[in-house]
Amino acid sequence: MSKLKSTRKSRLTQKSSMYTCVLLVIFLLLSANTFAQFIECPIIQKTVKNGAKPDAEVFKKLVRCKKGEKAVQLGEEGAVLVEVANLQIGSPRPWSYRQDTGSGTANTIVYPVKATYTVKTLYRAATEVEEGWIRVLNFYVNSFGEWQIGSEEPVSIGKTRRIPK
Repeated sequence: MSKLKSTRKSRLTQKSSMYTCVLLVIFLLLSANTFAQFIECPIIQKTVKNGAKPDAEVFKKLVRCKKGEKAVQLGEEGAVLVEVANLQIGSPRPWSYRQDTGSGTANTIVYPVKATYTVKTLYRAATEVEEGWIRVLNFYVNSFGEWQIGSEEPVSIGKTRRIPK
C-alpha cells in the first residue's frame, strides 16, 4: 500500500513540476512580447547630411521617443507605449527662424511630417489610452548629423479613455 501512495505522490510531483514549467514558459513569452514592443530612447542613428532623404522608420522611432515612450522595471507601473498609426512626409522647405526651433540655420532643410499616433500608459489596474493624436512635426538634420524634431503644430488632440483590466 505504501508503494502505491509513493507512486501517486511521485506522479503528482511530476505533474506539478510540469505545470510550473508550462506556466513559467507562458509568463516568459508574455513578458518578452510586452517588453519587445518598447524602443530604447534616445535611438541610435546613422550619420546623415542636411537635406538627406527622409527615413520613415527613423522618424517613427523619433516620434515614439518624443511623445514619451518608456519601459519600466519589472514590478513597476506607468510604462508608456506610443503607436504611430500613420506618417506622411511632406515636401521639404527651408528653415524659418519664425517657425522652427532647434539648432538649424538658414541653409537647413526641414521636412514637415504629419504623424497620427496613440499613447498608452500601462498601469496594473487599467490602461490609459490617448488615441487619435495628429501633429505636424518638423524634422531636420542637426549639427551632429542626426534627424531631430524641431517645432510642432497641433492638428487634432487625442481622446482619452481608461480601459480597466
